[in-house]
This record gives sequence, structure tokens and C-alpha cells, in this order.
Amino acid sequence: MPRIRSTLCFLLAASGCLATDRTGTGSELKALFDAHDWFKLRDAIARSVDVPAFYRGAVACAFNNIGDAERQFRAVFEASGDPHQAADAHGLLAHAFMRSGRYSQTHAHLVAMQKLLPEMSGLYSSVALFSKLSRYPELAAKARLVSQVRMSDDFFIPLAVNGKPARYGFDSGMDFSMISEAEANRLKLPIHDASAAALRDGASGNAVPIRFVVADRLTVGGVELRHVVFLVIRNDAMPFVELPRDKQGILGLPVLVAFGTMRWTGGGVLRIGMDSDRSDTSHPNMCFHGVAIVVEGTFRTQRINAWLDTGSSKSYLTQRFAHEFPDVIDADGKEASARLRGVGGSTEVRVVAVPEIKFSAGGSELVMRPAQVLPKDERVDRDWYHVWLGMDLLGTMREVSLDFKSLAFSLK
Repeated sequence: MPRIRSTLCFLLAASGCLATDRTGTGSELKALFDAHDWFKLRDAIARSVDVPAFYRGAVACAFNNIGDAERQFRAVFEASGDPHQAADAHGLLAHAFMRSGRYSQTHAHLVAMQKLLPEMSGLYSSVALFSKLSRYPELAAKARLVSQVRMSDDFFIPLAVNGKPARYGFDSGMDFSMISEAEANRLKLPIHDASAAALRDGASGNAVPIRFVVADRLTVGGVELRHVVFLVIRNDAMPFVELPRDKQGILGLPVLVAFGTMRWTGGGVLRIGMDSDRSDTSHPNMCFHGVAIVVEGTFRTQRINAWLDTGSSKSYLTQRFAHEFPDVIDADGKEASARLRGVGGSTEVRVVAVPEIKFSAGGSELVMRPAQVLPKDERVDRDWYHVWLGMDLLGTMREVSLDFKSLAFSLK
């Protein structure tokens, strides 16, 4: 993988309106929803009676049960009341369809949001993008056979796009797959412009103009996907300015979800398309916050959430961690600086460095040494999590497993 930050954060205006409870229910559910604490909200709902359909639908979205979410939200849409709650529900469904590459449904829910809340100017960019993407067939798996491929030392994998061989990285923190302009030209893919739309780079916070291509076939081993959307980035922009010509693509979240399962080893072998290992899928330790993968962990004896991002070369602590564990930061923290780099450029930020933090996730202990606490940035939403979990920690594991069917995350 490129040793940079290359995530694109989807600019749904829903991220701003999800912070307000409009159901009039108990304070516990309200607080957990406002904090986007999906694991604790799931458990609280299981202990409760007469839970409003909105909360049940929100949890169903987080744990990728889209059918149940649609059923729960139907009652929200049909109820007469504050339109903000219905808009929130449409926003959650838009994210759920987006991460599976179903852009027509994404567009439909964004349009519904816009009708309910026409004053939300941030929606216009998203509607413009998905209006164009909705004209193409949705992402689909034509074949999903158990496959094993050997990765390079920097986690790039061999594949084929429309029958032409390539080596791409994979970034679980990216909303879309991405290729360089040179790679799009090599593949002879027509480049489409979405000039009215923009995405926010999750590292630098800068806006990135959108162009895209649609590849008819993407093949990795015995897994064949159809109608894969790639954003097209300038050749002189990050990350491609630092990558060789034969590594000019990165697979984003919709493709990884379509693989079904992913498991890679410290020896450089990636397996995809396997059956789920877990027979008990009632209590998953992985979920989605919008289009971000969230895994549950433990610090000391308390539950924490980590944003799983294979596109980041480094792991960080967030302001949420600093707020909930102030004694750790106050006792050992020292001011330092860090440079965050992504497709929108780079930015230097002031951080607080702590000598060492140990926490558990996926059944293993992880050690951040040193641990850097990022400052708050209103342009990105990383503070919904305690930890931004990158490849410096994941790369030390003997095995990393992501099961998008049972939503199981494990480390060995």
C-alpha cells in the first residue's frame, strides 16, 4: 500500500443532521445514537422494549442489514412529523447502498433528503455525483470463487481490468476505488466529468474535483466483479505521483465488500471469497459508520471504537480518545507535529504524543508506540472513533481477517 493517507470522505449533509435526536425517547438511546456508538446502541436496543423504529433502522444500517433497515424506516417515512428524522433515515440508507456500489438507490435517497431539507446546500454536490453514477449498472459479482493471490511487500495485488493485467492496492478507508489518469488511458476507459460534485480528502481536509470511469470487469483470482466505478486522479497528485506506473490503482470499500471476505497474512498471501468462519453471527465486532469500517476494541476495561483504514500507513488517537481518557494524555503527553497526506494534498498538524498506548481489537493486543493524538478538524469526522487504525499496526499481525458477511474482524 502507499505509505500515505488516500481516503476520500463522502460529503453527505446527513453527517450534520444525525447528531440530533428527534424521537423523544429515553436518554440512553439518544446519547448512544448521538455518539454514533453503534455497538453499544445495538446492545441497548436488545435490552429495551418499545424501541422506536428509527433506532432499530439505524442499527440495521450500521450492521448492513439493509432489508430490515428499509422495513423499520418505512414507518418513519409514513409518519407525519418533523422532516429531519425522515431525512436522517434516507441519509443512513444512502450510505448503506453506496458502500455496496448500488448508486441508483443512493441517488434516490439523496433526492428524497433534498426534498425534505432543500436548505441543506451540502447535498447538491452529492446529488450531482450520484445522478451521473446512477445511469450505469450497479456493481455486481458475476463470480465469487475462493481465491488466493500473492501480494507484493507493499500490499499491492495482481488483478485484471477488462482483461488487462495490473497491480492495485486496497484501501478500506476509501469510499470509491481510484486510478490515475494515465492508468485510465492505458485501460482505454472513457473519463466522465462530474464538475458539480466534489469529495473531501479525509487526511488533508481539502476538496477534490471528481472525474470517474466505469470498468466493465474487474478480476482478482476467481472473483469477477462487473461495473466497477473508479475515481480518476491527476498523475501528479497523491498518491500516484509517488507510485510506479504499474501500481496506479487502489481498490476502495465497495470492491472489498463485494469480495465477501478478505484474509491476508504476514507472508504476503491474500485470500478472498471464502465462506464465513463464524457460525454465530448474532454479535458481530465490525460494523459501518456511513462508509467507514468500525471495529470494536477495548482500552483498559472500557469499550472503544476504531476506524479500520488499510489506506493509512499510520495509526492515530482522536479527540474522542483524549476526551474520554484525559488522564492518559495529561500525564505523559507532549506536543509534536505530524503531516497528514492524501489526494487533496498534505497538511501539517499539531499533535500530542504519548509514549505508548496498548489496546485490544480483533482478539489481539495492539501497541501504539508512540501514540499521537490528532487535533479536531471540523471538515472531517474522525472524532466519532477513538482510534484511527492503520497499517503500521495491522502490518505487524500474522493474519488479518475481514468478513463482510458475518461482520467479523480478527487479528492473529
